Amino acid sequence: MLNRRKILKDYLFISKDEEKIEYGKVLNSKLNSYFVKKFNDFEIGDIYRVRVVKKVDALQCFFVQLKNGKNGFLDFKDAIGEVKVGDVIFVEIYKINGGEKAPNVSMNFSVSSMFSAVSYKNREEILISKKLKEHNFDLEQIKNIKSNFSVKLRTKSIDCDEYTLLNDIRKNVEKMQEIVDSLNNLPVPKLIYKKENFLDDFLFENEKHCCILNDKEIYKSFKDNKFLKNELKYDDEYSPRYDYNIGVYLEGLNKKTVEVEDINIVIEKMEALTVIDVNSKKKTSEINKSKNALSVNLIAIEEIIRQISFRDISGIIIVDFINMKTKEKEILEEKIKEIQIFDNKIWNFHGFTKLGLYEITRQRGK
Repeated sequence: MLNRRKILKDYLFISKDEEKIEYGKVLNSKLNSYFVKKFNDFEIGDIYRVRVVKKVDALQCFFVQLKNGKNGFLDFKDAIGEVKVGDVIFVEIYKINGGEKAPNVSMNFSVSSMFSAVSYKNREEILISKKLKEHNFDLEQIKNIKSNFSVKLRTKSIDCDEYTLLNDIRKNVEKMQEIVDSLNNLPVPKLIYKKENFLDDFLFENEKHCCILNDKEIYKSFKDNKFLKNELKYDDEYSPRYDYNIGVYLEGLNKKTVEVEDINIVIEKMEALTVIDVNSKKKTSEINKSKNALSVNLIAIEEIIRQISFRDISGIIIVDFINMKTKEKEILEEKIKEIQIFDNKIWNFHGFTKLGLYEITRQRGK
């Protein structure tokens, strides 16, 4: 373990190796958020050149071949123009489904950067983020960048000058045109574009924190970006696994049982859902059983939220808390409403079912 990590209590980390990029945040010497991007995985935002291999009228969809024999699900509503089996088209993955289910894809794909996004549509259109409605952009200048694509200005564009914004849009338009022009190229299927600005977004959203990086190219690119305000620390030996504040959490991510104080949290991932069971190792008297159960469940829910985020558990999640009376359940539900979620997924807390199980859903993909 690197002893110098102990000096920092609040920081970000970005670690890259041959297989993946790991990144996240440590607050008060405790892992707060953790994400992994594996280079061989399907990712939301990936753009592929594909062939349409099947049409299923009963499901109102086409299937397209992505890679390694795996297909994508193209709903009729996500198709543009007339599509036939055998056609070569471009699609973007917009939803990752659980198990062996095909990811959802759309023919309306886009490329994006820090300040703008350019989408493939059959008409010119300029969209502005809701937060920018009162900001006066020179739309004529943007319209002069000739293209058949729609342009969206992202919220961050308010911080840049006109020259930088226009140059950013031009680069995205050029990239989009390059993709479109490669339709008849080989091979098919082929990954054409992978969104790479997720790290820029991560730093921008956490600009008050310094960041440790182990990759020189990423470090240099961020160092040259005048819009990123983070203090950057380059350390080619850095690894989250050997970070004093992170390693202990990462070691437990593959374990079925998580121990917190005198509580066992058992996480069982199945194809259709994930079941989480809460157990106390302490014996309690029948007199204060419900109150004691509440104290255990209050500790457990915070760790459960962290584990769901760290393990990137998505879809339906059922939590079997220790049994409580109605009053204690209401207290727990109020506590859950107060818990701050630090990842960028959509969470829904549905409450207790008739069987006394607590239901959570979390967005798949990113």
